Amino acid sequence: MATFKSLQGSTTQATCIVIDDAVTASGNTDFSVNQPANTLVEEVYVRVVESPTITSGDIGLTMGYTQSGSEVVGNTTGVDNLLDAGTTMVANAVFKMTGNANTSFAAFATGDATTAPAHAAYKSEATTLFGRIATSTAASVLGKLEIHVVFRHFHSI
Repeated sequence: MATFKSLQGSTTQATCIVIDDAVTASGNTDFSVNQPANTLVEEVYVRVVESPTITSGDIGLTMGYTQSGSEVVGNTTGVDNLLDAGTTMVANAVFKMTGNANTSFAAFATGDATTAPAHAAYKSEATTLFGRIATSTAASVLGKLEIHVVFRHFHSI
């Protein structure tokens, strides 16, 4: 016979990483955040605090469980899920990465399979989540970004 237990529902918590000089003159800007145990990454937001400026090109964001990982936020066409063939990201632009063009995000089970896969962004142990901001051309103004990572907490039962 089934037994039942009533618990408080899952909750969310966000962590904010503020990155000064977010877009480098060349190369990548790498950062990391601690992901608590028994959580999944539900959403990632990027807010432009101070506009970066590049010669015409691309700026993109990836996040995963290795320095160059993309299990959580992937960029399906290279480095252009924040800026594509442009020169600047305007202050107070806000990107919701699950709905962003050219972005893949860790998927939920759909129920339409013989076996449901584990969620790629769920971690039962505390771990490090890595992020990378990449650009295709050098920046003349490095800008400032806020990266908000929303974690959904589950019970460890």
